[in-house]
Amino acid sequence: MCQLLSNHMSSLLPGMILEEWIMPAQNVEPCTGSTSMSRRPAALIYTHCLGCAVVMGPYKLPGPPPPPNPLRHFFSALTPEAWQFHENICQYNVALSFTSLGVQIDDSVNRGGGGPPVFKIHGELHHWIGSLLPPHGQPPVYAQLYILDSHEALDHQMKRNSGLDPDVMYCLGGLISKHHRWAHIFRQAHKVFQTSSANQVSLQLTVNQNQDQRGYNLPTSDEVAIVVPGDGTQASSSCDIVLHQKDGSLQQVNEGSVMYECLQYPLFFIYGEDGFHYDLTMSPDASKWLSQVNYVVYHIQQHKHEFSLLLCGGCLFQQYLVDMWVAADQNRLNYLCYHQSEIHATLYQGLTDAIDNNIDLHDVRQRLILPSSYTGGPQYMKQCLQDALTLAHFHRKIDLFITVTCNPNWSEITHELLLGQTAADHPDLCARVFNMKKQAIIEDIYKHGIFGRTVAYVYTIEFQKRGLPHMHILIFLQPEDKIQTPEQVDSVVWVHWPDPQTQPTLFETVKRCMIHTYGDQCLESGKCSKGYLKSFQPHTNVNDEGWSILRDQRDHNQQPVDRSI
Repeated sequence: MCQLLSNHMSSLLPGMILEEWIMPAQNVEPCTGSTSMSRRPAALIYTHCLGCAVVMGPYKLPGPPPPPNPLRHFFSALTPEAWQFHENICQYNVALSFTSLGVQIDDSVNRGGGGPPVFKIHGELHHWIGSLLPPHGQPPVYAQLYILDSHEALDHQMKRNSGLDPDVMYCLGGLISKHHRWAHIFRQAHKVFQTSSANQVSLQLTVNQNQDQRGYNLPTSDEVAIVVPGDGTQASSSCDIVLHQKDGSLQQVNEGSVMYECLQYPLFFIYGEDGFHYDLTMSPDASKWLSQVNYVVYHIQQHKHEFSLLLCGGCLFQQYLVDMWVAADQNRLNYLCYHQSEIHATLYQGLTDAIDNNIDLHDVRQRLILPSSYTGGPQYMKQCLQDALTLAHFHRKIDLFITVTCNPNWSEITHELLLGQTAADHPDLCARVFNMKKQAIIEDIYKHGIFGRTVAYVYTIEFQKRGLPHMHILIFLQPEDKIQTPEQVDSVVWVHWPDPQTQPTLFETVKRCMIHTYGDQCLESGKCSKGYLKSFQPHTNVNDEGWSILRDQRDHNQQPVDRSI
């Protein structure tokens, strides 16, 4: 499953509250369904609505056009060629994309198998586009393939992707060449190059700004203009693309360009539909702009009477989510970079200290300051840590430390999956359901007082190596409700098997999720590195420091466990 901003997530300290990893759609129209977790006695019911839409004033975001039947077959059928397509969908997309992905991919988590695939990256992420013709002596790649004959393009694609099915590759390449508007535009640009008498000529691709700005419009040939810039090197807008006929340099595609998504993910945007751009608004008078996060959040929901290629994309959908989140995060960083004066960054620059200490000003570099409102930044981390330490200092003692882990087999997740899908194919669904469970658990603890009257709590959300979210929460109880005696400890936690007759659900949950089957993978010098087996403990003891040694009745209700669980 996708691991968003893994560097930030893995370094969160206990006591930091992080909730921006999931953003629900806002301003939802009334409908017959619901998109929230409703509370019932002894149950949490999750219902999913297929008819909700984000309202942008009197406008609505239109849905994607229906895909061609052959492409829909590859995404939704259960045939052998469709399964082979799903197993290699990321490689097919790379072979057919117009732009290259510039990022450092960390594939260490996926080595060895044994779990769902993870798309994990480090550093900045960019989409790059090269010249229309390859440098001398090099084979054509990416957009350069779409000016070639279909069979010639297939030969080049299969040389670089010999493990893929040539029939599937030929079919997909033909669909993109026929339907994708940018394939037509690149062929048209190639004709312009051929008819030009100049030796050094560049073409600028610019999107007509007078078109409907709501996105996902069926493209027309009049929306993109091919013009010759003044000096042939600089685009008049940061969202335009300058094509060179034969040049080894690469150009970065701006995250706010309508071309950003459709050039990198032609399998998702088979018609070359417009993606997010900076001119999208939530109202006709442009009083409120539509953010990139809200735009993507809307389009990754299942809507009524729409077939979503995104939600059927498997591991390519995970890559798309990471790509879009990083693009939105880079936009936030760019904004902060150019608005340092508005956040009073000069207070942190250290220029005064440098002058007072007689430091050479040529050695002083400009430092960009991230405010505490930027999730995951140094100021945010320090603020959350100080808040948590203040609570611990005021209430003196932490009473409970609870860990809650997302279970991909939750019925709220499995019931929403399409045929043949797993929870790894829908990291967005896992995050949404886990967020609802988290809110229900906090409500039980804080409002309903299942452990006693709670005066404060602090939690952090982290992601495991395989992408599943989990929560660490610290609970502070009222002085008269604090857990201090062995009997009070036994009323909250115990170490023995639940009764399979009277507690069958709890018994199966413990058997499936809470049994350590130690073996060669955890043995060090002939002993389990996790400290199992634990020593027998007939009674619960609480030491002077407040730590509890739990009662372990080894002979109570012993159960055989399959070591393959």
